[in-house]
Amino acid sequence: TKEEILQTLRAVKYPPYQKDIVAFGMVKYVKTEGDFAEIRIYTGGDAAVAEKIVKEAAETLKNAYPQGEFKIGLLAEPPKAAPQAAPAPDRTKVLPNVRLKIAVASGKGGVGKSTVAVNLARAFAEIFSKGSARVGLMDCDIHGPSASILFGARDAFPAVDENQKIIPPEINGIKVMSMGMLVSDEQPLLWRGPMVTSAIKQFAEDLKWGELDIMVLDLPPGTGDAVLSAVQLVPLDAAIIVTTPNLLAAKTALRGSMVFEKTSVKIAGVVENMSYMDIGGKKERVFGEGCAREVADKLGVEILAEIPLDKTLQEANVSESSRKIFRNLAEKILQKCQMPL
Repeated sequence: TKEEILQTLRAVKYPPYQKDIVAFGMVKYVKTEGDFAEIRIYTGGDAAVAEKIVKEAAETLKNAYPQGEFKIGLLAEPPKAAPQAAPAPDRTKVLPNVRLKIAVASGKGGVGKSTVAVNLARAFAEIFSKGSARVGLMDCDIHGPSASILFGARDAFPAVDENQKIIPPEINGIKVMSMGMLVSDEQPLLWRGPMVTSAIKQFAEDLKWGELDIMVLDLPPGTGDAVLSAVQLVPLDAAIIVTTPNLLAAKTALRGSMVFEKTSVKIAGVVENMSYMDIGGKKERVFGEGCAREVADKLGVEILAEIPLDKTLQEANVSESSRKIFRNLAEKILQKCQMPL
């Protein structure tokens, strides 16, 4: 390994000192692959000293690893320092008046992620929106917006205040913003990554959301520009992963969830949508079972809810049984985020 190579090279001194070349910082590059290792050294001394160091380093490595093959290069000048990265944006300034920000995500489309996001927002509104809207829903699926359709509010449009700030419309105690409110259903958005990123940035930074207890972000499927933009821009408190009882959906959801692990966003749990049909009080699992459990186990989280096949979830008046399931889901998420009701 690289560490073993460096430890071995500590036996090579930099004449006339007793300090070794690793301690002096002369070993600038080590790359290992199987029994092969490439090492690059910068001595800064005269040619005779450099030749002596390279020869001694080669002998030391060969003695330590007889089976190894080593390529030792001598650098004419020290490598240039990597350019300093631009400072990360201050995410504390994004949605500062929203107490809790929850992402709803999936690895692939067609699993009902937006349906889950909208009905979860409705459940949060039952808890928090008493007299005024205290819940927000940001539809980050720029290419496939669906919030306005699922809310049954295709005629809902944002307003603009005297300072030209966009005000999201309120629907049943929820402030909602979706690209579907700005373009017609027949108009395709032929936007590349930078434009998608810009739209999400505007939704998060330039809209007049006001003070909210919670915001649900409906992320698009996959791990493309829109997902990365939302995760990097908004200081998310947690994410929930939506899948169906289908092996392909579960595997893709697991892969998609890696974006949250790599960006240190807490995954609150897994939601299995289209989990079963309620037939006479009996759960008929028409699409199979066990796939969501595999996702949850590999992520080290629990299954927060099993959502049945229920056509009312895409309507304004959701069935009482499904409404209770989403209310329970909302309360579990609040508990996971340690936010009191």
